[in-house]
Amino acid sequence: MTFHLLGQQSVLFKDDDDINVVFNRYENVNTMFLAWFHANTIYTEGKELTYSEFPSKFVWFAKEKEWKPRKKGYNIGRLTYIPPGSGDLYYLRILLTIQKCCIDYDNIKTIDGKFYETYQEACYALGLLADNKEYIDAIKEASKFASSYQLRRLFVTLLSMNTISKPDVVWNSTWRLLCDGILYQKRKEMNLPGIVYCNFLK
Repeated sequence: MTFHLLGQQSVLFKDDDDINVVFNRYENVNTMFLAWFHANTIYTEGKELTYSEFPSKFVWFAKEKEWKPRKKGYNIGRLTYIPPGSGDLYYLRILLTIQKCCIDYDNIKTIDGKFYETYQEACYALGLLADNKEYIDAIKEASKFASSYQLRRLFVTLLSMNTISKPDVVWNSTWRLLCDGILYQKRKEMNLPGIVYCNFLK
């Protein structure tokens, strides 16, 4: 499921399109995400659902660009993956897994009645960024579709960004995912099927 920061929705246009036409299209475009805000103002069924849970009871009609109550069936939504280090968009994604019944961007950043200026501050208020949890969650989520080699590259990237305050905490929580595949490869290379992880990894 797509989402975007305020005023940053995508608009398609051709090279020879008139700039005024493009601007008007941008002003009036209703994305899946913005339509979620509107749906929360008119449907009580969605008030207890996060954005990713919305497809369980609603259907997105792309042509009409609106959400409508689901008459049958069930669907699971999955938010577009945003890598750590992407700034506001990354923190917005974290909040979208928690916040319900949002009718605008300010709603997303309001926690227990208190408005926070940034999505990151709102995440801290919810305790979602304590002990580098966002980095641990990012690696765990990426493990669902990425190889262990790609996870290790992600971990190194996070380290090089110098934003992880406790790298050992992140390592201790994710090392099995990061090391997955290494043992198999070494057993194959060394022809030692009984080789196990070293004690320092346990």
